[in-house]
Amino acid sequence: MRIIIKTQNKMKVVHPVMSALALAILFPLLSLISSCKNSDVKEVSGKAEESKIQEVVGQVNITKQQFDALNVAFGSIEQKNLKNNLKSTGFLTVPPQNKANITSAFGGTVQRILVKEGDKVNKGQTIVTLINPEFIKLQEQFLDAQSQLTYAEVECNRQKELSLKNVAAQKTFQQAESNFHSLKAKFNSLKGQLAILNIKTEQLTYDNISTFINVVSPIGGNVSNININIGTNAEASKTLMDVVDNSSLHLDLFVFEQELPIVKIGQNIDFSLTNLPGKNFTATIFSIGSAFENQTKTVPIHAEITGNKSGLIEGMNVTGLINIGNAPVSSVLSTALVSSAGNDYIFIQRTGDSGKKQKNANKENKNEKPVSLFSFEKVQVKKGVTDGGYTEITPLRQIPGNAKVITNGAFYLMAMITNAGEEE
Repeated sequence: MRIIIKTQNKMKVVHPVMSALALAILFPLLSLISSCKNSDVKEVSGKAEESKIQEVVGQVNITKQQFDALNVAFGSIEQKNLKNNLKSTGFLTVPPQNKANITSAFGGTVQRILVKEGDKVNKGQTIVTLINPEFIKLQEQFLDAQSQLTYAEVECNRQKELSLKNVAAQKTFQQAESNFHSLKAKFNSLKGQLAILNIKTEQLTYDNISTFINVVSPIGGNVSNININIGTNAEASKTLMDVVDNSSLHLDLFVFEQELPIVKIGQNIDFSLTNLPGKNFTATIFSIGSAFENQTKTVPIHAEITGNKSGLIEGMNVTGLINIGNAPVSSVLSTALVSSAGNDYIFIQRTGDSGKKQKNANKENKNEKPVSLFSFEKVQVKKGVTDGGYTEITPLRQIPGNAKVITNGAFYLMAMITNAGEEE
């Protein structure tokens, strides 16, 4: 066997032995080159496939039929003046001048309790009666002092007249005058003590000495926390019960020091009871505290409750939203937002992908028509305030200002991405 090699238009005959040796060297070399080329092709193909997979993460393609079935609707990112609210917690309270701890200046035994918890009482209304023998003795001393004072006053005036006429000694007049002033001081002291016991001294006589004293309410309001029973020994200054005037009920919220600059007097507050969130109430800030509350870094905000106060009582815990003003912010319809794994997203249509045509991969079937596809991309956002059906958003990456946002159907698009991820 001979091999003929043509080089530069010349032909050369190679010896059979040499030709066999050349073939033995040439074929392995060609196989090695072919293997390297195939390896390079596979590597490039693998990288391309990986790039393709990475490219479609967070994207979803749907057909025209799916687009119509989902009733997809578009919106845009708009600048809206949404209410900007500051959330805070607090409780309902009553000013000190509108609540009273009922006490008695003198001790005694409880004879009658004339009210029940929750009862409405008026200012000056008797709510408890006490008995104590000392009360009787005090009235007796007052009546005696009153009689002695009357006689002392007459005697003082008589001695004064005699002294002026030099009929009686000046010393006698001075003694009568001193006795009169002493009795007058005693009389006024006893009168004041009886006034504290709510005994009207103008009507007190030896025939109508009271055997008990009346404890009256100093304010109008509702009775709460009755701490006594009939027969209880009520010590002096011991709290018998409380009376609270809820008509002056107001709201105390607590805000942190860094939030103080944006809180102003006159701002409105929407609040609800912590244990009854279904009903909302309103209030208006009338005062801002100037000191931290109980070793915390919060400052109390005082607000007057406006509108209906029915069902509200002191001590109820509340959650409030302080309206700190309106501000134009980037927002979308609230229906455009969808949550997944604790994050919030919107879907935007990819630029130039509106109804694009995709040819069928099977080239043999040349009669099959291209399929129309709509391509969408999810974008993570941070939610803000919500008002009037719109929600403030802050996209976590840059998106075109004219991006078309899905306002209806985002939930189903997220479900398609999630299901696709689970299948993989």
